Amino acid sequence: MKALGAGQFIVTGLLGLTALVGSSEGAGGEVAIFTGPAFATYKQSFTFDKGSPQIGLARLNVKDSPSLEADGGLSFGASATFFIAGPLGIEGRIDSVDVDLQSFGGNYTLELGPPGTPVSTIPVTLGAGDTNLRRVKPLSLNLRLQSQGRVGIGFSAGVSYLSKVDLDAFPTVSVANLNATIPVSLTASPANPDETRHLGFNGGITLQVKIARGFSVVAEARGFAFRRSEFKWTSSSTAGLTAIETAIVAGIASQLEIPEYTPGFWAARAGIAFRF
Repeated sequence: MKALGAGQFIVTGLLGLTALVGSSEGAGGEVAIFTGPAFATYKQSFTFDKGSPQIGLARLNVKDSPSLEADGGLSFGASATFFIAGPLGIEGRIDSVDVDLQSFGGNYTLELGPPGTPVSTIPVTLGAGDTNLRRVKPLSLNLRLQSQGRVGIGFSAGVSYLSKVDLDAFPTVSVANLNATIPVSLTASPANPDETRHLGFNGGITLQVKIARGFSVVAEARGFAFRRSEFKWTSSSTAGLTAIETAIVAGIASQLEIPEYTPGFWAARAGIAFRF
């Protein structure tokens, strides 16, 4: 039999737990929806493997290091909990988070001539870029503890599965100087396109206040962490380059530190829950 994927495993586990819990004494259920801002945790600054790239008598000296940083947006979540007995339950949830990647290429000086006594110095900038990740949608299966009463505090944690990280465009920075633009971009693309699925963990704290029979308002703080994805730098040109420009771009692409993207985030959300 073909092995079940991680997403299918979580769904199958939820169905099995539903049948188990349905026969347990004192069992009950709860469904909830949430919304609120998400705060991405990824940020990486890059160095050059061999210091400043050098091409013949030309050297590229780093003033401000290039970097990639994730920027969070609005998030949504939905959960279903099946209480086995009292405060102990099994929680399945799906979350949807808007995350973008902001790239900053860094500032440099290009020195031409012998080291220490350059003939000329030219300021060079790798421009900023913005990459939109189509909404990140992890599936999670958690163990949950929820105190009873009109005001209740809960905690849940477990395994999360992210099927794929889709990018509208890969993180790209353009090479330019203050006087003219070198028509080249550096693109960070997955080192292994088949390894875009992620297993990780999540954990959160909830506060519930009952407002009517079965209904509660809910506040939640939750964090997600996943395995890193390794990217590689590639360069592309839209017009002819001089020999020195070609050498500079090749040196940057080959020596710039590899990005290791981690699609993790925190979310602070409010919502409503119904217990039955």
